[in-house]
Amino acid sequence: MSNSVKSEVKLLARHGSIYGLANILDRLVSFIMIPVYTRFLTPADYGVLELIYMTSSVIAMVIGMRIEAAVSRFYFDYDESDQAGRNKVISSGFLGYGGLAALLVVALLPLSSTFARVILDSPEFSSYFVVALITIAVGLIIPIGNAYFRVRMQSKMFLFFRVSNTILTLGLNIYFVVFAKWGVYGILVATLISHSLLGAVMLLLILSRTGLKVDFRLVWEMVKFGLPLIPSNIAAYAVHSSDRYFIKEYVTMSAAGLYSLGYKIGGLVNQFVTAPFNLVWTPRRFETFSREDSERIYARIFTYFVTLALFVGLMISVLSKEIIKIMATEPFWPAYKVVPIIVLAYIIFSFHYHFNIGILMEKKTKYLAYVNVSNGVLNIGLNFALIPTIGIWGAAIATVLCFIFKVSLTYYYSNRFFPIRVEWFRVAILFATAISLYLVTLLVDTGSIWLDGGIKGLIGLAYVAVLWVTPFFDSEEKKTLRQMLRKRKLEVSMVAEQQSRKDR
Repeated sequence: MSNSVKSEVKLLARHGSIYGLANILDRLVSFIMIPVYTRFLTPADYGVLELIYMTSSVIAMVIGMRIEAAVSRFYFDYDESDQAGRNKVISSGFLGYGGLAALLVVALLPLSSTFARVILDSPEFSSYFVVALITIAVGLIIPIGNAYFRVRMQSKMFLFFRVSNTILTLGLNIYFVVFAKWGVYGILVATLISHSLLGAVMLLLILSRTGLKVDFRLVWEMVKFGLPLIPSNIAAYAVHSSDRYFIKEYVTMSAAGLYSLGYKIGGLVNQFVTAPFNLVWTPRRFETFSREDSERIYARIFTYFVTLALFVGLMISVLSKEIIKIMATEPFWPAYKVVPIIVLAYIIFSFHYHFNIGILMEKKTKYLAYVNVSNGVLNIGLNFALIPTIGIWGAAIATVLCFIFKVSLTYYYSNRFFPIRVEWFRVAILFATAISLYLVTLLVDTGSIWLDGGIKGLIGLAYVAVLWVTPFFDSEEKKTLRQMLRKRKLEVSMVAEQQSRKDR
């Protein structure tokens, strides 16, 4: 393993672990609230909540125009010696870009009853959309702030705000759902309050460092960067979420709720691995791009990423049935069936973030639009064809097929601007190992949830051991891993010895 690769791996591991913890804490609210939601909400209520969240996300994509991506990209147009220029990017994002977006959201408030009637078949839900839209307006501050912490490599500050959000949102959710018994409306109100408070603190903190300068020329450049991403992101989100609308329409609202729960569990591989990894690697790879060995670094980092993603995805897949049975009430248990397919889909989808480097470096975001729009059209067609006949299975299969299509097109276009090296043989070994171990766990059925979970967990943990006896690791990597294990054992023994001396 070369020194350049080692240094990148260490940096990614150090900051990625913090971002990973932040994402875990962020998702902790959803996990802790699953037993609460499944006892105080019906599957149909859960479907309503999911459809409101998805509609809000689409609106936020249109209004926000991926401001966090624009801020991250333009920040590095100024070198380290020009901190004033970098600060101007951040403040322009907050005050110019963010202010305009917030005004657009406010203009949509009169359409709340229309959204309720079209999306949920009842204007009675209009107040739900009012709360959701206001949340979008105040919530636009947060991704800009997160982008600031990421480009500054201030992962601890990022973690602080995520922890604060977790504690505040969890407390408010429990109050409004369990004690106030506001149901879905209470969940939406809790999100609005937490976003408003934390967004205000984040805004004041960062602007006190960057100042209040706004460069409207720069704002316009960021808008031009983000505009092609609007249809692109809507189409991309359609692939992630439109199936819920189809399930509601062609099956039932309850089926949409079940699928949403299974999708949420399956998507954890994205939350626990891909998202924290990207928070570090996305800005970092822009800096790495000019290095002579950048192709080798990208290829090796990608292999290690897939190794981790498949391990986490395998553990989620093999334990999904037991997790859902323990956390949710019986009406929600069938949700586990789609989890492994969603896990596979999201691991494939994550390749997109590695393969798009050439497109982003050349600022050719129109190609992302081509990819996402064509993929969105494919997804709509597959949903029409599959969901009315095979229900939630059709939705899951359509998701996998569309993600394969997206990754393939992204690789094709981006490779025209920057050669993308991938260690395909090693990646194939990883997939073969993970899929084989998953198939073995299908044979486990003792009749006990806890015993089944324990056996399946042990089989999943064999992932690294199986890789060790395959041609996956080279001699240098094995040597490095042995050194890491010896160092870890030494640290543990030293801590134990120190504790023993204290006890004496």
